[in-house]
Amino acid sequence: MTPRRPLVRRRDLAGLLAASGTAALAAGCGRSQVPTSDEVPRDPLASLDEVRWDGRTLADVLTLPITGAAADLEAWADLGPDDGAVDPVRHALTDFLAGAYLSPDALQGLDDAAARAQITAATPSYWQDVLRQAWDGGERHLYAFTLAESFATIGRPALAMDWFRGQRDGTALLLLGGTLAWSVLDTDTHAVGVIAYRLGVVADLRPDGLASTATIRVTIHGLDGCGLREQGGLVVPALGDDAEHRAAQQATMDTVIAAPRIRREDLLDPASAALSGDDATNVICT
Repeated sequence: MTPRRPLVRRRDLAGLLAASGTAALAAGCGRSQVPTSDEVPRDPLASLDEVRWDGRTLADVLTLPITGAAADLEAWADLGPDDGAVDPVRHALTDFLAGAYLSPDALQGLDDAAARAQITAATPSYWQDVLRQAWDGGERHLYAFTLAESFATIGRPALAMDWFRGQRDGTALLLLGGTLAWSVLDTDTHAVGVIAYRLGVVADLRPDGLASTATIRVTIHGLDGCGLREQGGLVVPALGDDAEHRAAQQATMDTVIAAPRIRREDLLDPASAALSGDDATNVICT
């Protein structure tokens, strides 16, 4: 993990988290939620296509079936067709996502050490070393998404996720991919927009159904990268009243919110454009 850079660029917003090697993860958690009212513009995520979006909680994600027949994958012979055989892995992964992305109040007001301890407690053992390297390298915001002062989340997150079976080099794989998104509010200006994350997890499974290692790639969309850098790692959504901020929000709605699904092929392809970030959806410092 490289030291903190003077500007936030695209490589800071999309990375690979692996059990071995250094990488970056853009994480998500928000300020205290605020209700909508007549004085606040409409929640951009209030009405979503239910075909594309699954629900609002990780409990909804855990109820989703795993796509792909175990009988067609030789590496799954010992695990069998029952989705419950990998429930411990599914719970470990969603517990991490809950701590890092979906707990708006959990990190609010905590100092750096306390926030780090909170995220570490939710991180599976195979990611602990990389988490330490990233945090020590000045990349706290990638794992502990805490909105900067004057920003807040609206309502609950939106989730569009898929579980897949796979195999690679004789090893059974459990894959999780999709998008999670928050509506966000600038409490000073009442500007409203979205922060969205595309993520892809590939877990290598042991014959007993537990994970021996896993990788996760995450891209963030709707972010003011310059503001994030100025706030020392607290997340600043692109909600400014200028063409660049408005364009980033529109691109996020058009290319991420409108198409939140991640294909199995993209999860298995390290070079997939679906998980390589998109400069058009962020305000990038140059």
